Amino acid sequence: MADYKTMYYKLFNKITDVINDLQEIQQLCEQLYVESEEDNLKNFEVLKNSEN
Repeated sequence: MADYKTMYYKLFNKITDVINDLQEIQQLCEQLYVESEEDNLKNFEVLKNSEN
């Protein structure tokens, strides 16, 4: 019989690692953006759907 407990823990730990990696790279990219010397901030209008 498969050891589901071990499989679950391995999967859970790997998913947790991947989420942490994604958060770290997002923070790094955000920091690089903030530190960039270009003034490239843009304003976007939020369009509301009139069908609601």
